[in-house]
Amino acid sequence: MEITCVQMDVLISFYLEGELSESLKKEVEEHLKKCSVCRAKFNIINCLFEDMHENLYDKKRDYQKVNENTKHYSVFKNNLSAYIDNELSENDNIKIKKYAISNKKARKELEDTYRIRKLMKSSFDKTKNETKPDFTKNILKQLNIEESNNMLSFNPLIKVAFAFIMTVLALSSIIIFSLTM
Repeated sequence: MEITCVQMDVLISFYLEGELSESLKKEVEEHLKKCSVCRAKFNIINCLFEDMHENLYDKKRDYQKVNENTKHYSVFKNNLSAYIDNELSENDNIKIKKYAISNKKARKELEDTYRIRKLMKSSFDKTKNETKPDFTKNILKQLNIEESNNMLSFNPLIKVAFAFIMTVLALSSIIIFSLTM
């Protein structure tokens, strides 16, 4: 069976994708050797297929690269605080440093984080130096001093127990008084 040019128009794409049987593949190759018109069509379609596959490969590679960069940035972002606080292992620290060096966005974020941390520390130090003495601590100190100077100082549990007994006695006398009236 000899293939016609009309049949070749349909078979060229199947041939390029490797979807023909061996016998049909040989027939297509024989026709391409004999027919210059079909050979020209084949060369054009073959170039289009190669370009299409190359573009798809490039897009797939670019997509994988974007996904990989996003993944690395996500790891960087999640470990940034631990990196700054020196809570990571040595290997993880090195990975974060390398990524920050190679990625402009990560480097800027690291620098900004250090800047914010420095501002917060200086602000805290300034506020700490300007604060007034803690009055609550002073009052508690005075009470402890007065209590320790007092000869009748008792254990706090004894004081609570005594207060409870006094309350029960007071309530009991009120109830008894109200019942007798």
